Amino acid sequence: VVLTVAALRLSEPVTLPLTTAVVLLAVTRPLFCWVERRAPRWLAATVATVAVLLALAVVAGGFALSVGQVAGKAPEIAQRAQALVEQVREVAQERGVSLPPAGGAQGSGAQGGGAGQLAERVFPVLTRVFAAGGLTLERLGLVLAFFLLGLFEVAAFRDKALRRLRPAVGEAVVQTAAEAAARVRRFLVAITKTSLISGVATGLFALLVGLDAPLTWGLAAFLLNYVPTIGPFVSVVPPTLYALVQFGGAGRVALVFFGLGALQFAIGNFVDPLIEGRAVRVSALVILASVAFWGWLWGVVGALLAVPLTVVLVTVCERFERSRWVADL
Repeated sequence: VVLTVAALRLSEPVTLPLTTAVVLLAVTRPLFCWVERRAPRWLAATVATVAVLLALAVVAGGFALSVGQVAGKAPEIAQRAQALVEQVREVAQERGVSLPPAGGAQGSGAQGGGAGQLAERVFPVLTRVFAAGGLTLERLGLVLAFFLLGLFEVAAFRDKALRRLRPAVGEAVVQTAAEAAARVRRFLVAITKTSLISGVATGLFALLVGLDAPLTWGLAAFLLNYVPTIGPFVSVVPPTLYALVQFGGAGRVALVFFGLGALQFAIGNFVDPLIEGRAVRVSALVILASVAFWGWLWGVVGALLAVPLTVVLVTVCERFERSRWVADL
């Protein structure tokens, strides 16, 4: 187990895109088969690939729109943040605590030095951002390549398993793969429903309390809910911090924090079990452990893939007698 985990960690540039492509194959397989029965295989592969690209484009477009909403208020946010810092400084001074002055408040004579210091700080950040963006595009291209080639390999894999393995083993492999893919699809459909409910509820709540950029917080809640157990609670933090800058007063900030917390609590304890319960059939403790493990192993994408991978492992363990005890536990 230790050697396998170490191998997965070291081979992440290959195994993570490959695993992501396999999950996408499981999700789009029904669409591919439906088109393939009515058109050539190349057209079915094109339709499945376009569907994946459209889903990515919708998420990227919504994210860009949300960032644009917040960026448009950047000067106003900066002024509010500066006012909040001054309030904190005054309260600290009243209690005998001295805080260091802000870096930018050095007088007009230090404007050139301040600009140089700002450039020195910003340039490394931008370098890391562009490097991360390039790496992301490289990984995305590898995922799409694996996915496109895999669309043509699924049928061949099934035939090879049935033809070249022992009959009992080949049939078990094919049935296990089909059942695991079906469970992954049920889970993704279920979590998309609950994420949509969470996103809409968060956006409407932000709109009702007067929080800026409600679409941003709704989209953040929608995306973060794809990371079970952890994501819903994390989604409360950004709008609360923004409310602290926007409203300043403790009353409105507490309203945002407890209101969004109550929404996520209600969705997690009443809506999620109704929608996701039969699709996942895995305990909340195991889900949390899997999110922590796969997130440590493969980062954010690993956390997103945690539950589908756990569902696949449980399905495989259920299929074979010697490993069934793992699925039972």
